[in-house]
Amino acid sequence: MHNQAEAHKTIAGRYIEEIWNQGRIERFGEFFAPDYEELNYAPANAAGHCGMVVKLKQIMPDAVWTIERMTADDDCVVCELTLRGTHQAEFRGIVPAGNAIAVRGYRTLVFMENKVVRHSALLDTAELLRQMQEQKAA
Repeated sequence: MHNQAEAHKTIAGRYIEEIWNQGRIERFGEFFAPDYEELNYAPANAAGHCGMVVKLKQIMPDAVWTIERMTADDDCVVCELTLRGTHQAEFRGIVPAGNAIAVRGYRTLVFMENKVVRHSALLDTAELLRQMQEQKAA
């Protein structure tokens, strides 16, 4: 089981790098089963998930997720991440001021046959909005 957990961690790391950091949503199917369970994005499928990647890259074109910690147990990988970028497009009515953003997030990926079959994510949205609304120092 240890080897399988390590393999899942490698896949999770590639998913973060290729999909979220590089924005290569055309590769989504390499990581996720076609009928995977999506617990966060709407619609709750690949279109909703990839749509959020596109939206994030519009808001923060330089967005990068850094994996701070990753743990795996059998079929499940949990990632603790930091999202860093520069607020460059309107989000939830907040006009961009070029603020540097750094917020924590978490992703849980459940695997079956080396494909994600269940995904959930948590982002410190309150902190994200607070940092977006801060006035830049003159």
